[in-house]
Amino acid sequence: MMRHLLFCALLASLTACAPPPADQSANNAQTSNAAPVVSMTSAPACPDKAARLPGTGLCPADAAALLPADDHPSLPDGCAWSVNEAALPDDIWLLYRAARCAGKTTALAYAPARPLARLVYALSPMGGDQAKGATLVAFAPADHHDPQSTILALTRAAITDQADDHGCHVRKADIPGWPADALVVDIPAAEAAAMRQDEIRTACGPLGLDQGSQLYWRIRQGHVWHFDLGQESPEINPRSLTLVRKEAGGRWAAIA
Repeated sequence: MMRHLLFCALLASLTACAPPPADQSANNAQTSNAAPVVSMTSAPACPDKAARLPGTGLCPADAAALLPADDHPSLPDGCAWSVNEAALPDDIWLLYRAARCAGKTTALAYAPARPLARLVYALSPMGGDQAKGATLVAFAPADHHDPQSTILALTRAAITDQADDHGCHVRKADIPGWPADALVVDIPAAEAAAMRQDEIRTACGPLGLDQGSQLYWRIRQGHVWHFDLGQESPEINPRSLTLVRKEAGGRWAAIA
């Protein structure tokens, strides 16, 4: 809890606008495989009669087609996975799988800050009003040549006790149920092995390792993403977050 409060305090103190979620020239330069695209139609209703997403105008099925295919995490009884969107700067939208429970769909909102912009709960069917405004994800543009260096720099910048900044490095998380590409910032393995193994271990400040929480980094679409999902079932599928932009002709495409 203290680590979470420190992280929230750090982000709350950073009020300037974050850099654009993606750099256009960099995106154009680094794509060799065609990104999935979806064309808008003029039909007033989707083929399955579902309501279009209000921001992008995409049918939920078309929005889902832009997301990575994977096994969805389990949800509590009475909840099911849906698709939602969040507006970001520069005409970029975030699509993601969101839990829908009792007629309410989890919604995220963009909160600008530096060095990490935030995605906070705008609506939480499971957490209610208490969760509103809580940070779920923080993200920033990555160094395109060495994105792990961005993770390490951001993690070290958040450390308030310099005693915690000792040998910190980025490694694979290798935790069952987490995304396969999940990363954590930890101390050297030899030092970790010398510590008590029957206690929950933390390392490298509020953005580093926390064995008591679903806290990890991912690298995707030219950005580094820090997830702080707590201990409960997440209300979003962390593997699904996808930045999209409308292309010429009205097509929506995932940013490379």
